[in-house]
Amino acid sequence: MKRSLALLKLDCTSSQGGDTMKGEERFISWLINNIRHLRPILNFVILSAIITLSGLARDHEPNYDVVVIGGTPAGIAAAIAAARAHKTVIIIEQAPVLGGVLSSGVLRLDDKYVESNSGVMDEFRRRVKTYHRTVMADDPLVKEHIKQNPPMRWNITEGRAWEPHTSARIYAEMVGEHKTISMRFNEVAVDVIMKGQRVTGVITCERDNQGKLGAQHTYLGKIIIDGTYESDLAEFADIPYRIGREARSKEEPHAGHIYTTYFRNVPNTLPATILPESTGEADHRSQAFTYRITAKDYGRSDHPHRLKKPPPGYDPANYNWSPNRMPIIPNGKFDLLGINWGGDLVGHGTRWVLANWEERVEIEKIYRNHDLGYLYYIQNEGGSPNIGLPDDEFQDNGNFPYRIYVRQGRRIEGLYTLTESDLHKDLRGDGFRGPLHPDSVAIGIYGIDTHRVQGPDGRNEPRYGKGAAEGTLHLHDATGPYQIPYGTLVPKEHNGILFPVGISSTHLAICSVRMEPVWSSLGQAAGVAAALAIDNKQELRDVPVKQIQDELLKQRSVLFFYTDLPTDNPAFTAVQKLSLLGALAGPDIDDYNTAGNPKGLATLEMTAYRFRPDEPITLGEFSQMAVNGLQIPLSITASHFTDVPRGHHAYKYIETLYDYSTQSKQPFLEFDPNEDFLSARVHPDRKVNGTLATKIISGLLKKSVPIWHTPHTNLTRGNAAQLVIQSLE
Repeated sequence: MKRSLALLKLDCTSSQGGDTMKGEERFISWLINNIRHLRPILNFVILSAIITLSGLARDHEPNYDVVVIGGTPAGIAAAIAAARAHKTVIIIEQAPVLGGVLSSGVLRLDDKYVESNSGVMDEFRRRVKTYHRTVMADDPLVKEHIKQNPPMRWNITEGRAWEPHTSARIYAEMVGEHKTISMRFNEVAVDVIMKGQRVTGVITCERDNQGKLGAQHTYLGKIIIDGTYESDLAEFADIPYRIGREARSKEEPHAGHIYTTYFRNVPNTLPATILPESTGEADHRSQAFTYRITAKDYGRSDHPHRLKKPPPGYDPANYNWSPNRMPIIPNGKFDLLGINWGGDLVGHGTRWVLANWEERVEIEKIYRNHDLGYLYYIQNEGGSPNIGLPDDEFQDNGNFPYRIYVRQGRRIEGLYTLTESDLHKDLRGDGFRGPLHPDSVAIGIYGIDTHRVQGPDGRNEPRYGKGAAEGTLHLHDATGPYQIPYGTLVPKEHNGILFPVGISSTHLAICSVRMEPVWSSLGQAAGVAAALAIDNKQELRDVPVKQIQDELLKQRSVLFFYTDLPTDNPAFTAVQKLSLLGALAGPDIDDYNTAGNPKGLATLEMTAYRFRPDEPITLGEFSQMAVNGLQIPLSITASHFTDVPRGHHAYKYIETLYDYSTQSKQPFLEFDPNEDFLSARVHPDRKVNGTLATKIISGLLKKSVPIWHTPHTNLTRGNAAQLVIQSLE
């Protein structure tokens, strides 16, 4: 009954001292307070009558197929994906612009490899790229970047960095192209409407830039998607969630309370080192949040955006700044990200996430004063008086970002919980990637990246222990690429709602997932799943993952990472599907010398993550592609071939071909036996043409499949993938 009464919580401003309730609303409130002891059935009848008579019936409220809370990159991608399936969608956003933190101070893609962007996020990146190369072509930084290597991180001519207003405008254009998407700005969720365990609607309040709450609105939807950083809807719907840090475990050797060398210099210590007094204990703390201030170099010290006085509580000991910083986006602008001695602030993250919107007003002041203190330090003691707030950004908010950079919020308890070992190359991975997840709906690349959770307390920071920076972690060599299963978005028990941001994960896992390209991919998966659930008349947990994957691939979303397989490659879909089945042979770890290189594979020329679509395929590679791709059970009676011994990457697949071939009346595996027929050679490195490939597939499937259109030509790896997938259709 609590949630059924939520529609009648009409006054969002009363706790701030205002009394905006009308006479009929006071009457309704009085009735509700005085009938709560009556029998439930009588309550229901009376309340229904009251609502109808007062003109507040739910039938009069807006109804949508999909209600998206949060115009973040995840929320936007979810809305666009659902709109592509002809669903009516509304996006409800707390700021006056779309884009989440990408339009509020985070000025770049933390994507590690540009090839890891896909779907809606890559569409956004490409539009930024086009804008910079055309409209902004005369900007000095554009001219400089266009001469540089395209994979360079944050290359603005590749669309990997931008001005905040550019992000806001491009996202608005992308959403505006879909007529079935409606938008509401300056509104925040304050409650949900429930029907049993199903979330059926969201109640919002208007909220201005000063945090004042105003009028209330209700939105009903067939599916609700929480695309916010805090995932407040989990709280309102009583969905179990995690917050803070888990304890150390075999799945998470870096969990809990930990001291490391990351983001600071610890003399006589190797990089990437865990230090003493790292207890691994769990707690409810969160990593540092901040306002990601955008600053501008005015080229002079007397510009009008120089702060005239320090903010309340200013302490120069909290900050440090190098005057040698260079602009990273057009128009001479900077991202004033400061880690240990700058914008980052610890101690308020968990409080922010758990607070209501009135309490968050006071927390915003704490962060705002701290981060303005950083700018004041830069201008007055950091040797950069020429730096100031940007005159052409956030013009209705004092040129200050609209929202705090919330690095992690609630994490629901879902059908699958992502942990460090799902991201780690070595714990359950193969030395190159995390473990395979066939039910993947998104990929992650970025290292597990946790900003400090506590300290440091002063400049004379100890190596570890009391007073030292604690909780910092930067596992770039050991992380990913990895995959994220669909079950992480779906609550265990509740229906009608998905969480593409506050996914079911541990603290360590979310500290990699939290990058906007990943959240955008998860949002797109949520939008696809929502549309399919509506069309199929299914619960979200029952939507076949293969259907979600098929639609995501049509929308050019990457589900398995390669550096040389763009989404417009003819073999893209086939290779992605086979990769999810473990049908493609990866590189040999012995071919890579990672010892002595502190960053390991992260610094190689991406060769470890190539598919090589245009190279000829060998029999050994094709055997794995055919057996796993066609989902043929392994069958091994002995080791038959001297050139494919146990330990060879193709051993179990070649032997499986042999077993099925000998059982067939038309054997399909050719080999060269020795004179006494006690052993043989199968030549695993020989090339495979269309005729041989079709013969093998037909033999395994026990039916004739159409021959490849160039039967006597050696197949490329891309051709072979297409042939295997076509034989299944």
